[in-house]
Amino acid sequence: MVISKICCIGAGYVGGPTCSVMALKCPDIKITVVDRSVERIAQWNSDKLPIYE
Repeated sequence: MVISKICCIGAGYVGGPTCSVMALKCPDIKITVVDRSVERIAQWNSDKLPIYE
């Protein structure tokens, strides 16, 4: 079985960074992040990220 897509529910302090690292390390897998907060998704898609590590 080959994993080609991953959906992460929640773009908060755990889901967002976790999926960011997965997307960076696994460029052949499509990572999709969903969240109830439209504003949070917009922040992840912008240059101003919602968290600072």
